Amino acid sequence: MNKFTVLQPWDMAGADGLVAARALFGEQVDHLAPFQSMETKLDGLPCAVLRLCDRNFRVTYSGPFDQQVAALNLNLWVKQLDWLGAIALPAENLPAIAALATVRAPHRLFPLPLHCAVPIQIGNIAVLVWHHPLGENSALELHLARHQFKGFWATIQSLNCSSVSLTTAFT
Repeated sequence: MNKFTVLQPWDMAGADGLVAARALFGEQVDHLAPFQSMETKLDGLPCAVLRLCDRNFRVTYSGPFDQQVAALNLNLWVKQLDWLGAIALPAENLPAIAALATVRAPHRLFPLPLHCAVPIQIGNIAVLVWHHPLGENSALELHLARHQFKGFWATIQSLNCSSVSLTTAFT
């Protein structure tokens, strides 16, 4: 069984979002297109950075990311959104997720390269699927509204067919 540690993601956005990302993660953040990501370290701790758009980023980091950003004294906000939750599934579940998902052009869910994300719809549930390393393994980190977890699991279980990997997720 794969074990993943899923952190509550941080969102960082604002007029100086890209300036802050450069200061925190280096110039390589400029090479990320929307829905591309990178793995890095911040104060010695692992950090994953997903570019959502020009100046907006989603970050998984176990340290006090809000304090890191506040120290820069720039025009932006950073917070962990109370309504947003994250679930991790082993990456081999991508075909099962793709079978249920609706994806709008220009996005494609399958195949989803490592360090990429795509917004999808499963029924009436909006999900951001982010394929990136979690610990030693490649995983699908799914971001969705916390109040939709129950409906999401019901939909996933209908496709399950006794698959252990689909019944083993970490939130």
